Amino acid sequence: MPRFVLSVLIVGLSVYAFVDCLQTPNPKALPKIVWIFIIVGLPILGPVLWILFGRANGRGWGRDDDDVFAPDDDPSFLRDLSPKR
Repeated sequence: MPRFVLSVLIVGLSVYAFVDCLQTPNPKALPKIVWIFIIVGLPILGPVLWILFGRANGRGWGRDDDDVFAPDDDPSFLRDLSPKR
């Protein structure tokens, strides 16, 4: 049973790193294709290296959209809701 759980964790981490790499527009340190080969070729070490050194900001799928507003906090959205006179 522990071997099965460990295998599932390794596969899950590899799939997560692979999908994250595909969705990241500009990975750090190396080109995207090199990161894909590292993630696929080194099943345990590759995903860990991607998470530590490849992600753009080290957070949030590698996109710079962490500073978006919720609709009720966005000033431009609230302006559009105000009644027109």
